[in-house]
Amino acid sequence: MRPTARERGMVVLMTVAVLAYSLLVSAVTPAGPHPRPPLRVGILHSHTGRLAPAEKPLNDATVMAIDEINAQGGLLGRKVVPVLTDGRSSGTVFAKAAERLLTRGGVQVIFGGYESAARRSMIPVVERHGGLLFYPAVYEGGESSRHVVYTGATPNQYITPAIQWFLDNGARTFFLVGSDYIYPRVSLALVHSQLVSAGGRVLGEEYLLPRSRNVADTVRRIHKAEPDVVVSALAGDTNGPFFSALRSGGADAQRIPALHLVADEWELRSLEARRKSGAFVAGDYVAANYFESLPDRANQLFVRQFKRRYGLPHVSDTIAAAYAGVQLWARAVRAAGDTSPEAVLRAVRGLSVKAPGGTVYADRQNRHLWKRARVGRIRLDGRIEPVWSSEAVIRPAPYSPYRSKQEWDSLVSYLYRGWGHRWERRPGGPRLPLESRPGAP
Repeated sequence: MRPTARERGMVVLMTVAVLAYSLLVSAVTPAGPHPRPPLRVGILHSHTGRLAPAEKPLNDATVMAIDEINAQGGLLGRKVVPVLTDGRSSGTVFAKAAERLLTRGGVQVIFGGYESAARRSMIPVVERHGGLLFYPAVYEGGESSRHVVYTGATPNQYITPAIQWFLDNGARTFFLVGSDYIYPRVSLALVHSQLVSAGGRVLGEEYLLPRSRNVADTVRRIHKAEPDVVVSALAGDTNGPFFSALRSGGADAQRIPALHLVADEWELRSLEARRKSGAFVAGDYVAANYFESLPDRANQLFVRQFKRRYGLPHVSDTIAAAYAGVQLWARAVRAAGDTSPEAVLRAVRGLSVKAPGGTVYADRQNRHLWKRARVGRIRLDGRIEPVWSSEAVIRPAPYSPYRSKQEWDSLVSYLYRGWGHRWERRPGGPRLPLESRPGAP
């Protein structure tokens, strides 16, 4: 018996309904065997070379933050996969590695850099390829790239408040000493301008070749000048012989305290471990935004988790900033519903994140973080005890008001050209005179 026209119509309608339902289900049901591809991100720190001991913990903090994000389901339904790359303690290598990550590594965002030479070398690459860099270290200011989110501090958030704290507590004379590369030169030029403006006196300003151990002449001048405070922007291997000579000459921290602008907990504890040889820093001060000894419960939980996972003896300001940078990026991705650099840059403006040292905020204009300034005193066991904190978070100012933007840009250009288009003075290179630097008092 042949079906009637009505029966044939009903079959067609039922078939169409079943097909429509199947299409609807396939659209809303996750594709179990075909998950979304992972989200690759670059982590670019030094695993080898002289900076490896300082940068490895930054790599660890970044990976720890990514693991926590993945434990919560990832981002936008995608697992975050870190692509670890070695910068080899060289600005040139950092630039080449950033190029590879952005062009062949399948990443759009890089977390990394420590020394200013690495950051300044990477920025042109990141800008050229439309990428995004999260940079975790404090730095000297004098720049602001729209392709960088700076999770470290600008000088007005740690250097300027620390100098003012010493002035408020009666210090009037200062001796400035630093390694001869971009960070100390620009940072101490700012300190010099601030002291001149505030009525302090600079009794001397000297720069030693990076990694130099030839400190005798500088220490002799400090002993002769007898300043109230030594402001130190010395880095790495120079610190040991310098503070050994300074303290063995009778200038202990009670008589002439030092304010450290570069050395973090790791390096300071290393010096303190050698205190029998005279290279001790107990009683000196540190300008920073974060210390692991902060009593906040969330911070202490972070410190315990980090130390338990990696077996490290300390957590530094930069470690905390590296961890917070990943959390801030993840929050911006969720807010934007997009992982592209442009979307993240739009979404990150004004966002806040609970960092180990307290809540920080991304400035809407310059993509630096609002932070609280702190001064800490180094104890006999090498830990840093906070002695002063700003009442509120401080808005970041990449360009210090003590000089014009043009003067800061000119100073950076003067140093870069004078060092043969490098970011530090090399052995045999010219010692650039302070008197001819742009904006010099």
